[in-house]
Amino acid sequence: MRQTPRILARVCPNGDVTATDIDTRFFERLAAEERITVLRHDVTQDGFPADSFEVIHARMVLCHLADPARVLAAMAEWLSPGGLLLVEDLDLGPADASPHPVMRQGLRLAEQTLGVSQGSDLRLGRRLQALVTDGGFTFGGMRVQPVMIGDGGPADEFWRLSFAQLRDFAALSNVALAGELDAALSLIDHPGFTDLGMNAVSVWGRKPVRPTG
Repeated sequence: MRQTPRILARVCPNGDVTATDIDTRFFERLAAEERITVLRHDVTQDGFPADSFEVIHARMVLCHLADPARVLAAMAEWLSPGGLLLVEDLDLGPADASPHPVMRQGLRLAEQTLGVSQGSDLRLGRRLQALVTDGGFTFGGMRVQPVMIGDGGPADEFWRLSFAQLRDFAALSNVALAGELDAALSLIDHPGFTDLGMNAVSVWGRKPVRPTG
């Protein structure tokens, strides 16, 4: 995620990039780079003027929001006519068929705990296309990328951090989940373990151009 603003700045050499989050500590180094502005911003409460952007990219944002459709409507206002929207989110569905009971249980607990603690929907990726088209965007396309666990890829670190944070939350909430989460955490680094943990879903579309005349 931290590389996305750099990539956008590179592929749009004549444009400016605004990188936003409610917690910008991972963007600190970006603030010193040319044409990148780092802004602390809550997408559910803070706005931008209409037609502010030609491209909006939201990665793993909508799945953590109580009303993603309302936020997409706001993004449609911020995007100029003809502008590009790219949203990316998770679908945890493949975890249901995991052949590894320990990981299947760990991912199920992660989904439940995130749902209770912050209202996250880790299966939003399955509904992403409908949300974009229902939001008035002209559908451009969709890509689904399988995300492996245990192959040394970026998902390993994602789930290490997630399981550790969820374990701390469970301890503070007096929920007896530590054993299951520890077992899933240790399995990630077990020799010979790999699993299809989730799908990453990308959907893109454009804001319709206003009719003239």
